[in-house]
Amino acid sequence: PQPGTACFEALHRHFPGALPGAAVHLRSKAILEEKLGMTPEDTLLGTSFCPDEINNHEFDLPTLMRNYWGNVFPMGGIGGSPFVGETGFKAFSSHVAENGNIIVVFGPHVGISEDGKVGEYLRAGQSGNSSACGAVIGAYNACLAAGEDTKFDSDVYDMQMDEIKQEFAKHAKDISSTENPMATCAYQ
Repeated sequence: PQPGTACFEALHRHFPGALPGAAVHLRSKAILEEKLGMTPEDTLLGTSFCPDEINNHEFDLPTLMRNYWGNVFPMGGIGGSPFVGETGFKAFSSHVAENGNIIVVFGPHVGISEDGKVGEYLRAGQSGNSSACGAVIGAYNACLAAGEDTKFDSDVYDMQMDEIKQEFAKHAKDISSTENPMATCAYQ
């Protein structure tokens, strides 16, 4: 965002030290290549980002890294958690080149609206902001409504959301008392 805007101010207030995806990509690429000798030819990239379309624009970190490193093993699901489990990690590690390298990059995402609201984003073609990350915000709100001692029933049709709820259940009340719960959710 442009310096001086509400979005810029919210970004740097709640996420001090945040960098654009291009800066993270270039810094990590320099270290991985210059210090560790990694190359796109001998490296397999494992990614675990929320599949939200706002994470996959041309200059976003997942796209930049995929375009540079080449082969990608997607491990993530909603909220950015690596949901592939032990079997998926075994498959991932068995796909790397002989004597090759693995990069694992993961993380949550959170939108910040133009007016500085953390947890909101104006998507293309929509007239109003929507939640981002909707899964994390939904899990947080479900945990607040249910209370901290609630055990959520497992839903085989929504296992990823169930896992996020389990992670938030014990923290939702404390998160709700922070200066900006939506920003705090991104750190959970």
